[in-house]
Amino acid sequence: MPLIANTSETKDGKNTTIPSGDKPKPCCVCKDEKAARDECLLFNGVDADKCKPLIAAYKDCMKGFGFDM
Repeated sequence: MPLIANTSETKDGKNTTIPSGDKPKPCCVCKDEKAARDECLLFNGVDADKCKPLIAAYKDCMKGFGFDM
């Protein structure tokens, strides 16, 4: 069975290719970014402006692993 590759563009504009067999599960990556985002949202609410950079950092991290958010 051939591996299907996922391509993702990083912040610096470079494309990264991750074979689907090597792609980690979403729950297993970006744990620190997710924890910081969740804590901010929990204590400040969904509409808090100070959480927006943490949300963006989490999305960027997930995109780096090939997850489109």
